[in-house]
Amino acid sequence: MSLLNKAEEIAEGYTNLVKSKLGLSSAQDEKVFKARREICDACQFKSAMDRCLKCSCPLAAKTRSFKSKCPMKLW
Repeated sequence: MSLLNKAEEIAEGYTNLVKSKLGLSSAQDEKVFKARREICDACQFKSAMDRCLKCSCPLAAKTRSFKSKCPMKLW
């Protein structure tokens, strides 16, 4: 994955996070984000700084990007 693609994924994730805070996310999207987050929260590769230790992405954004995939193939 290129650095540009990774940046686009993280930007999409943060955009979706803002939409959620503003109440603009669909209930179905929120279910997906919540399920992903629960998986990441239980993962051994989650850092204390809330990053994925496999890809170094911030989980707040990664779990909210539909373009992103878990590097461990958990979602």
